[in-house]
Amino acid sequence: MSACRLEQASEHVWWFTPDEATDRPALAAVAGTRVTALLEVGASPAHTASFLAALAPLGLPPVVVAVLTHWHWDHSFGGAALSCPIAAQRETADALALQASYDWSDEALDARVADGTEIAFCRDMIRIELPDRSELDIVLPQIVFDTSLTLDLGGVRVEVVPVGGDHAADSCVMHVVEDGLLFLGDCLYERLYPPEPGLTPATVRALVARVRGLGATYAIEGHDDVLLDAARLAARLDDLELLVKGTGVAGESS
Repeated sequence: MSACRLEQASEHVWWFTPDEATDRPALAAVAGTRVTALLEVGASPAHTASFLAALAPLGLPPVVVAVLTHWHWDHSFGGAALSCPIAAQRETADALALQASYDWSDEALDARVADGTEIAFCRDMIRIELPDRSELDIVLPQIVFDTSLTLDLGGVRVEVVPVGGDHAADSCVMHVVEDGLLFLGDCLYERLYPPEPGLTPATVRALVARVRGLGATYAIEGHDDVLLDAARLAARLDDLELLVKGTGVAGESS
C-alpha cells in the first residue's frame, strides 16, 4: 500500500487513501453545492492537515462538519487540525471522552498494553504517527446523535447509519445517497481488543444484512486502497459470511 493519495471516488466524493506505515485510514470529503462534509477526523493533526492541503486546489465549498465512523485512535486523533465541528454517535463520543482522560506517555501506553486496555499494535503505530504526545489534543465531538444523522450538503445527502460490528460496537457507515457510495470505515473488520480477537457469526450476519440493505453501488473500506464496485462489495460480504459460517469465533486479518 502506497502513501496517501487523493482520488475522486464518485461525482461528489473525493477520498484520501490509507497508508499502512502508521495505520492511517481512508478519509473522504463529500461536496455538495453549498457545503462539504468530511468523513473521519484522521489519525493525527498531520494526517488531517495533509488531507485538507490535498483538497485545497479543488476549491470545494466550505467544510462545515467532520463525521466519525467509530472511536479508534487512527480515525479520531486528528481533530486539532479542523476548524469545523465533529459529529459522532453518543457511544463514540463517550469512548473518546475516556481516551481524552488518559495519560499518553510511553510509560502509560506500555502499562495499558500490559493490563489489556490497549493492544501492542496500536501502541506501536501511535508512537510512529504521534511521536510527541506531550500536548495531544483529543477533540471531542460537538454534535452528538443517538440514532442516525442526515446531512444535506446541497444536491447530495449523507446518511450516517449506526451498524455496529465486532471491530467496534459504535461503528457507523456513511451512505452518500445520490452517488450510491458507502463509506464503511472499519465495520467489516475483526475485533482487535479483549476479550478475544475475531468475528462472531451473529454479529457478522446482522452487520452484513444492514450493509446490504443500503444497496450501495460503490464502497470504501477504512484500510483498503481499492474502491469497491457493487460486485466486489457483494463478494466481500459473501466472503465474510462464509468465514464465520458454522463457527463460534473466527479470526480474520484486516
